[in-house]
Amino acid sequence: MKINPIIPQREKLHNILWEQVQPNSTYQIDLELEDQKYTYYNESCYRFPINPYTTPSLSFLCDSVKERLHIHSNIMFCIENDTYINGACMTSGNKEYPDIVRITSGVVNMLTNDELAFIIGHELGHVIMQNGLVQLFFCQLYKDTAPNHLYHQFHVYQLLSELEADRYGYLACGRNLDTFVSYQYKFTGGIDQQRFGVSTDTFLKANQRHMQKFLHGGWLGKWHPAHALRIEAIRLFATCKTNRELQTKMKPIIDSIMNCDD
Repeated sequence: MKINPIIPQREKLHNILWEQVQPNSTYQIDLELEDQKYTYYNESCYRFPINPYTTPSLSFLCDSVKERLHIHSNIMFCIENDTYINGACMTSGNKEYPDIVRITSGVVNMLTNDELAFIIGHELGHVIMQNGLVQLFFCQLYKDTAPNHLYHQFHVYQLLSELEADRYGYLACGRNLDTFVSYQYKFTGGIDQQRFGVSTDTFLKANQRHMQKFLHGGWLGKWHPAHALRIEAIRLFATCKTNRELQTKMKPIIDSIMNCDD
């Protein structure tokens, strides 16, 4: 049975927040979007482009991930000169312009192609969800003035969006848990799993013990859930046989995020 990557609670919050911000998309917001576009494309002038001429193999990988995730929109891919392993997706806010997916040189130099597919797929997951637009409109409209209940919904929405984006990353790397774990070693620790001879199964079992503290009031962060929760969430997504089983086993993680402090 095909497991649905969509997290229902995230989708529900998306609709609630979109209804909240969309009617307020006034002329001022349009001006802000124009400024956003200028900023994004000004930045892109100083990033190294990923295309068939300058980085052919990496360009092919990006296109392959887009195809695997059934994305047909125009995406601008580029590299930032930074040793930190990270990626970002910037929403243009205008269908006439592509969204931008940016990865660091640390990603390119340290990760295998399969691991690269995970982080590219994760960022493209944000494109699929379109949560960048919600974030853009919300931050421009409310800045630091959002009512507490609305800000809480926005905070939870951001955290759940990261969990769902990880699912798209997992799909992009060929549903391979070994690839996901080796990526986590490099992303969270900056180290190579092979050096320590730890199996994927051993790592995932150790993480299950480690993550318990985050289910009971552990710090979740403003934009990203704790790594331990993200790792367990992908383990469940990879091993559950039905959508119902996945939702049931994900409940403790979802509840910890839904009840998080802002």
